[in-house]
Amino acid sequence: MRGYGPLYQADGANQMAMTQPKLDLLSVLVVEDSSFIRAVLTATLRTIGIGRVEGVASGADAIRWLEERRAALPPGTAPVDLILSDLVMPEVNGLMLLRWIRYSPKSPDKFLPVLMLSGAADRQYVEQARDLGATDFIAKPFSAHIIASRLLFAIARPRRFVLAKGYFGPDRRRADKPVAMDCRTTAPSDILVVHSASKARGIDRFPVIYFDLPNRLGAKVGIAPRDPVPTLPPEVLAAAEEEILNRAGDYAVWIGAEVEEMGRRVDRLPREPDAVSGLLAQVNRSAHEMRGQGGIFGYPLITHIAKSLYEATRGGLTAVTANEHLLFKAHVDAIKAVMTGRVSGDGGATGQQLLASLEVAKRKYAKATEVGRG
Repeated sequence: MRGYGPLYQADGANQMAMTQPKLDLLSVLVVEDSSFIRAVLTATLRTIGIGRVEGVASGADAIRWLEERRAALPPGTAPVDLILSDLVMPEVNGLMLLRWIRYSPKSPDKFLPVLMLSGAADRQYVEQARDLGATDFIAKPFSAHIIASRLLFAIARPRRFVLAKGYFGPDRRRADKPVAMDCRTTAPSDILVVHSASKARGIDRFPVIYFDLPNRLGAKVGIAPRDPVPTLPPEVLAAAEEEILNRAGDYAVWIGAEVEEMGRRVDRLPREPDAVSGLLAQVNRSAHEMRGQGGIFGYPLITHIAKSLYEATRGGLTAVTANEHLLFKAHVDAIKAVMTGRVSGDGGATGQQLLASLEVAKRKYAKATEVGRG
């Protein structure tokens, strides 16, 4: 959806400031191994007005895409304006992709905005993404409003980049606030501020370098430095949210097939002891995907149950007790019950009963497992 008219944002005086960002001039690369979620993200971005959206299935595919695009473009031309990448992917995950973008000599643009997207919004993952120079971190389940607002903020309010020992990326200190003691004891004389016209001579003498560069993306879409951060008109957001909700039926079909495959893997655990590690890795990965997706399509119970299964199957187990097998099976059965009964929202009494039954199974089998392993 393009040319959707003015965007509005209330300023400090509660007056309406009007801007018209030309989002149809932007290009975004979506990196997501789930073809279903990749299609949802791509459609959502197009609905909010992004002009060109490309999708690839892995971090490795993203690197190849960026290298190929760089080779085909004139020197100094960015291959894409922004990347929206999943975190947990096989082989080359989102963190590895981010590291390549920020540090590799082959990176086409080390300053490229990268928004990390994942159902694993645990503190450790957020910190890893931040420490590798992520622009922002978006947790699944997401909404069109969240995607749009984070993207617009990244465009309108880019943070200056910092190069210091062990770090290169957007300034992790988002605001200048008085503190009793700053653990970063770098004196102003130790900081070099680099502008677009600065020369590189003597740059290696400074332990900290600030890159105060022009806001290329803001200028591209017509957002001036002092303009307020724009928001989408209600009708555009509604259309984007509807785009997501319209896929709920497809999601039910997808997760039905996914949970059946998950059930078959769980059933194989006691019969194939040599394959336990690989089977559990697959179950854990499916649970991770489900934990971030259920809430998007109106099934928050799926998110809750899948998160519990994800935590139960992580840690690289190489053997499974009978009670652990029953615990995993109880989770799979609960997910099947939600989808078979189309238990949306909190599910009311049915949802509470499902969660209560799962908690009973967790207490029963976890306790027995502790005794068995002890």
